[in-house]
Amino acid sequence: MKLICFAIGIFFLFNINLFPQENSLPKSGIGESNSMANVPKEIQSSCTAFFKLLVNAEVDKAFESILKNSPIAKKDDQIKNLTEQTKKSFKLYGNMQGFEPVNYEQVSESLLRVRYLSIHPDMPMRWIITFYNSPSRGWIVINIKFDDLAEYFFTDQ
Repeated sequence: MKLICFAIGIFFLFNINLFPQENSLPKSGIGESNSMANVPKEIQSSCTAFFKLLVNAEVDKAFESILKNSPIAKKDDQIKNLTEQTKKSFKLYGNMQGFEPVNYEQVSESLLRVRYLSIHPDMPMRWIITFYNSPSRGWIVINIKFDDLAEYFFTDQ
């Protein structure tokens, strides 16, 4: 009887820690908390319109569209930089052929950030757009950035 209890104890001891790494594996950008379904429709349609214009290589029009009512729209040098850098990236990686929503973060009812992946022939690009729900202007872009560091969508980076 002691031998059976000892064997059962050893069995449980070894099986308790057999698969602990499963819960600690880093997650990619896809998962239950990353659904864009909870992003306000106004933001989703603004982003879709923006990226569709970029797919059509209408860079100036795209930024004009997404920056409507944004304080950034008043900063000509910032808009010029955004459009020039976007055009340079198209020359470097090829024109945008598509886009995919990746995830979003919402820190309050008034502030959220969306992340998109743009598809190019030579390299994907990462887009991060921060929206603020202004009491007087509704959802507006307060920051927009992009780079070729798409690997940072993965949590192990």
